[in-house]
Amino acid sequence: MFATSIIEVGIGLVFVYLLMSLICSAANEIIESFLKNRATDLERGIRELFNQTDGGDLVAKFYNHPLINGLFPGKYGHSNNGAVGFRDYLKSTNLPSYIPARNFAYAIIDIALHPPAEAKTDPARDDANAAGVRVSAIDSAVLPVSMDAVRSALRENLGNKQAGRALRALAEQSGADVNALRANVESWFNGSMDRVSGAYTRRVKWIIFALGFTLTVLLNVNTITIARRLSTDATLRSVMVAQAEGRVNRADAQNADFEKNRKDLEGLGLPIGWPNGIDFINPLKNENYNTWSHFLLPLLGWLLTASAISLGAPFWFDLLNKFLVIRATVKPHEKSMEEGSEDRQPNRNLTLATAGAPSPSVPMSGFGMVSDPGLASASRTLPEPPAIPEPDFNAPPDAVDNESFLDEGDDPIDDVTPDEDLPPTKGGVG
Repeated sequence: MFATSIIEVGIGLVFVYLLMSLICSAANEIIESFLKNRATDLERGIRELFNQTDGGDLVAKFYNHPLINGLFPGKYGHSNNGAVGFRDYLKSTNLPSYIPARNFAYAIIDIALHPPAEAKTDPARDDANAAGVRVSAIDSAVLPVSMDAVRSALRENLGNKQAGRALRALAEQSGADVNALRANVESWFNGSMDRVSGAYTRRVKWIIFALGFTLTVLLNVNTITIARRLSTDATLRSVMVAQAEGRVNRADAQNADFEKNRKDLEGLGLPIGWPNGIDFINPLKNENYNTWSHFLLPLLGWLLTASAISLGAPFWFDLLNKFLVIRATVKPHEKSMEEGSEDRQPNRNLTLATAGAPSPSVPMSGFGMVSDPGLASASRTLPEPPAIPEPDFNAPPDAVDNESFLDEGDDPIDDVTPDEDLPPTKGGVG
């Protein structure tokens, strides 16, 4: 029973953390939809990939390439605004949050082969498209492009850039296969995006922690207070377990609906909220104010809750499933009685008391008299088990049955080896 209570307290706490994590995740997604920090992280990662963290023309050419510019509205205009800083995460952007690796590879190779023109006119062309067009090192009409042409274009157009050196190294590893170069460029981009994803995940954890701490204080979700209440209130534990089981079995168990999860949390009957008002800030409101019990202990409980929330809803959902499985395993074992050993069973010679007498006594070898009120009231003596006769070693041997043979054979044995001719045996008793 004690083990089940501990498991149920754990289920209650994990369920609270799950709901709070879902609420904070929903709040973070609302903020993300306005600020688009994923796009800012992607821009920062591409700048680092091109070694142009303070801005540069290659970043602008990349984002304004048709294969990339088609992923977001407008034009890229941040190339000369300096490095991506804290303020960039506080304002919205029109840049894409995701760029396919193949689009990146085709775009950067095309920029190397056919760099966009700068503000000058090609005198060799007199059509309307001559303005702003630069003659490329590679004629776009010559298809397919050879690796020698790619290497030449990389030296001419990206020779003085860090990205050009990286692309030339990838080109050397690709041999004479342009498709191998494309695959290598995609791997280069994916590796960089793994680093960007890690940075985004770490930043989101801090954002979730900040949101969780703020929400924890506003709702007064104190881990220490909730654990104390669950440990002393069996009814509340049962309600929490039932709610947790129902939530796990739902198809939308991890639905990050802010309003719905908030209502589910408030409907659990937990000691949360501020029924007497917020009194931990101003000690003058409470004559019995104590720094430990009114400020430091609640602060510790809030920090525990916020730290748990920062682990994320998927972590707590998986842990809740494991707790429920453990409880389902322990609960039936505590309800069932352990069966006695066969060596401790009473003798078969039981004399039952007459009707109306006190509970009959059962003689048990080595254990004294044991009261058994569940036996029948009728007086009867159980029969003794049949005795097994002792073997008589002095009796003459039975007559030989000539019609039965151990090997069921028909041929008699004529040649019998005497005992004294048999080889001596090894081992045994001397």
